[in-house]
Amino acid sequence: MPTATPYISNVFDDYGFTLQMDQDITYASANLLVTGWTELEASNDQGLMVFEYNGANIVMFWEPENGNSPQTVVDSTYELQKLSQPNVTFTPISEGDLAVDGQAGRFGGYVTQNVSGGNAGGGLIGAWACEQTGTSISLTATGSDATALQIRFDRLTSGFECGI
Repeated sequence: MPTATPYISNVFDDYGFTLQMDQDITYASANLLVTGWTELEASNDQGLMVFEYNGANIVMFWEPENGNSPQTVVDSTYELQKLSQPNVTFTPISEGDLAVDGQAGRFGGYVTQNVSGGNAGGGLIGAWACEQTGTSISLTATGSDATALQIRFDRLTSGFECGI
């Protein structure tokens, strides 16, 4: 069962990586939940974290790289998003290269609508691998405000550091 993690600063430094948000928000106020991704409990090898970040919903998971390219991880994350919301139409709108803490990665963007054409929103997915730890990272920001999504996604990817 996932439990709230009492991170009282804007820096998450655990499980072999560091993730920094804006100074005016803490992980405790962002409703951070951390759980296992492929196991019950999060570890340096795998985990899942979800939180709210100034207008964006964030989902990040990490797992062993296992030879998957960042593009494969972006594609898989996009498919997971689609499968988890069968009443929503997903339309890809952008993709490209991404660099996070000196590591090469990929990103993809999409817009969403419910089946009646309302509730427009979207998301950005980024993926990269931390070579030092052999960990693959997937970060998704979703919400209804495209500007907020872009800003939060950029802040999180620029505030991410791979561990050693």
